Amino acid sequence: MDSLSLLSNKELELRLKDLVQKERKLLHVILEHIREIDVRRLYLEKAYSSIYEYLTKELGYSGSAAMRRLEAARLLREVPQVADRIQEGSLNLSQIGELSRAIKEKEKVSGVKVSVLQKQELVDQVSGLTAGETQKEVTRVLDLPVKEFDTKKVQQDESVRLGITLSKEQYEKLLQCKDLAAHILLQDSGSVSLTDVIEFLADQYLDKKFKPGKKKKESVNLNTVAEESKDSRDAIVTTDAVVERKSVTTKLRRMVLQRDKCCQYVDLKTGRKCKSSFALQVDHKTSKWAGGVNSLANLQLLCSQHNREKYKKELNVRYR
Repeated sequence: MDSLSLLSNKELELRLKDLVQKERKLLHVILEHIREIDVRRLYLEKAYSSIYEYLTKELGYSGSAAMRRLEAARLLREVPQVADRIQEGSLNLSQIGELSRAIKEKEKVSGVKVSVLQKQELVDQVSGLTAGETQKEVTRVLDLPVKEFDTKKVQQDESVRLGITLSKEQYEKLLQCKDLAAHILLQDSGSVSLTDVIEFLADQYLDKKFKPGKKKKESVNLNTVAEESKDSRDAIVTTDAVVERKSVTTKLRRMVLQRDKCCQYVDLKTGRKCKSSFALQVDHKTSKWAGGVNSLANLQLLCSQHNREKYKKELNVRYR
């Protein structure tokens, strides 16, 4: 693997793409083998009571990995075009899992088997979608009922497992809070799970409402874009460099957020825009050291990773 460091960027990327294509072909072959072993029930001869037990104990798959492959192998038996979709990269195991769960729920609710033709149409409709988009599409096509009940289960260690239903608008608000507060959450706990977001928002509210005299944790206005932390900026600055803090007003930050909504970084070769909404930061298109000003036209949103990368490149230009 040391030889990888000798490859050019183009060679490295071409090799990776070739390996990914081979991985997809190999996955198809593996699914065909699982399907045939399932049909022949060979796992019984090995003293396993189920194909699932065989995959986990004999082959060493995790429970979730075994279930995804088993669901895919069984769908492949009824819908052969699944193999082509997997090889071309328009269908993956997560999508197949969503399909399988939705089909089982539809059959349980309606008492009627979903036909092979319906399954074929579903595969065509979800090809190229994300797992979340797939979940939404199969729910719509199969007309599955909306679940609005909440559940609460107190566990042995007194933690509470919640099952709640959020509206589309509520969920989007929670995700926006997660993206905008990401840099603080990563510094505090190294995690940006929804549990962390809920705790963060609760702490902010409680500190504001009931502890006005107590020194607050670093906070973020969720109607604005949080500025990049000094620590993360310092981590990439050479000893001869001087960090230039970005003194952008709250009003300007809010205007940039409302206008851009996501990371504006564009790959000049492919024209692909990042579009990430995670850990967004306000960036000067023309840096202040190069004469850039705090104007709406000179400001853009970048995710923290692209902002950091842009800053590194600018340092090379400025100090080489």
